[in-house]
Amino acid sequence: MNLQVLLTDGLWGGVFSLAMAVVFSTPYGALMPSFCCGFVARGVRDALVGWGMGPILATAVAAAAVVITATALVRRSGVSPIVMLSALVPLGAAGPFFNAIVDFLQLSSAKGAAFNTVPVKLIVDLSRVFTTFLAIAVGAWVGIALSRMTRLE
Repeated sequence: MNLQVLLTDGLWGGVFSLAMAVVFSTPYGALMPSFCCGFVARGVRDALVGWGMGPILATAVAAAAVVITATALVRRSGVSPIVMLSALVPLGAAGPFFNAIVDFLQLSSAKGAAFNTVPVKLIVDLSRVFTTFLAIAVGAWVGIALSRMTRLE
């Protein structure tokens, strides 16, 4: 695991989260927490994957870390969900989601050997999307529960 790559990916995750926060019309005071939470999201996920944890479990742990970080940084209850949402977006399965769309479009015109391989690719991509988003939901739920138990919320 390369620390420079880890920090670079974390910074890009933070920038992406910041951009999503602007798209979601986040108040000015919550832009820096959005960046920090995006940095934490990618940094934690990539570090855990680099240490040998599975990507789905690492995504769940990173989602929990995002929720805890957001509730610690933002004390106003109305802004925290926007900060969390903008930071959880970089953890999503955008690549497999778009691959599933392409596979679905190719399915109607598949012939021969492709008729057997395209449905399998579609199922694999959809299962990656489902498990990633489920991991984000479970991780966020765990983060909310931990925040409530420690009275951060």
